Amino acid sequence: MAHHPLVTREPDAPFAYLTRSLTSAGLSEGQLDTRTFLIHVNAVASALDKGQHAINLCGNRYLFLVSFCAAIVRGHTNLLPPNKNIPTQQQLACDYDNCYILHDGSTALDDTLNHIDVSAITPDWQQTCPNVPQIADEHLACISFTSGSTGRSKPNLKYWRTLHVSTGINYRHMLPPMDDTVYTLATMPAQHMWGLETSALLPLFHDLCMTDAQPLFPQDILDTLAALPNPTLLVSTPVHLRALTAEPQHTKALFAVLCATSPLGKELAQHIETQFACPLHEVYGCSEVGSMAVRRTAKEDQWLRFDNIDFTQQDDNTVASADHLPQSITLQDKIVLHGKQHFSLAGRTSDLIKIAGKRGSLFEINQVLQRFDGLQDGIIVMPESDADTKGTTRLCAIVALKENSDKAALTAFLRQHLDSAFVPRPVYVVDALPRESNGKLLKAKVGELLSTLKKRDTN
Repeated sequence: MAHHPLVTREPDAPFAYLTRSLTSAGLSEGQLDTRTFLIHVNAVASALDKGQHAINLCGNRYLFLVSFCAAIVRGHTNLLPPNKNIPTQQQLACDYDNCYILHDGSTALDDTLNHIDVSAITPDWQQTCPNVPQIADEHLACISFTSGSTGRSKPNLKYWRTLHVSTGINYRHMLPPMDDTVYTLATMPAQHMWGLETSALLPLFHDLCMTDAQPLFPQDILDTLAALPNPTLLVSTPVHLRALTAEPQHTKALFAVLCATSPLGKELAQHIETQFACPLHEVYGCSEVGSMAVRRTAKEDQWLRFDNIDFTQQDDNTVASADHLPQSITLQDKIVLHGKQHFSLAGRTSDLIKIAGKRGSLFEINQVLQRFDGLQDGIIVMPESDADTKGTTRLCAIVALKENSDKAALTAFLRQHLDSAFVPRPVYVVDALPRESNGKLLKAKVGELLSTLKKRDTN
């Protein structure tokens, strides 16, 4: 039976940086080494009794990874829910046997389930460094879930070999060459596949020091970055990066920025590279496969496919396969291949629309919207009904605008860059869009907001 180690870092390597103390666990603010992490994992693993599926709800990223690894050491499987609300906890308990909850006191819990507060476990910090556990390749380490942006979340089974091998591939392709330990700050939850790959798994096997924090607001992100040692890596999403550009104050130079979860415009990428004096690498992937390709969006239009991941065309679909994946995956995105390693995205088959006899792509239309300088956040959607007086269904836009912009300027910009058939009518201006903590917009929530806005205008 083949195995891979739980962690490959040296015992004294900088492993985690705590931005706040964990008093109950006996840990102060500051840097922790791999030895400390392994002792912590062993202590939590010893506290896990009967169970099979651990619903990991820890908001503190360090405690999430301690819990994640402790469950694996005990032979359990982590469930990484798309959200932490109680109905989701209850649904997971119905779908999977012998569920229990690992948490750190940061979220409401379903009291009918067994739960363990990981933050309350105090290890014996004086013990020697434990042996590194060896994990069977075929162990089901976790089940992640799609974001549900186009419907109900779907489970994705992640075996230990898949996670171990894919992390090495990601390290080789995502990051510039590193001479020193890089301190990593991520703005999305570790339960999301993008957050898991970058902010939790990479530090297990490579010279990156994770951070416990998950700042949401721009000033909090900048303050946390400023508090971390150099060199510093920011892992984020387009919606968080766009918010950062509105902050005029000086920001520290970074080692690099990684971005994923939704399309990133070239103008925003260029702005971020200038603001943080570093390269920005946009990563393409999906929950089913993980990260697959990268590009420096400020300078490149095409994506560079990762080695070890193959694309094949089957009719109008692209299928991704790799030795470390349990099965091939048909991608939802429409991919145009350019030679052996490069490709471009052309939206999804479901994005193709026809209005007033003209065909277009919602993906490309939204890319135009993202180029508007005054945009804080926004989306253009095709309503499921509601035709105008001529029987034509029109696109709708829901946008949050910067203080120095207005709807008239946006409409003029869209008329200049889009065919008149695809200019959204109406344009709704809101304070903020209902994004999830991972930066995604759920189809159901967008539909609910659109319905509310239409009723508001009618009244």
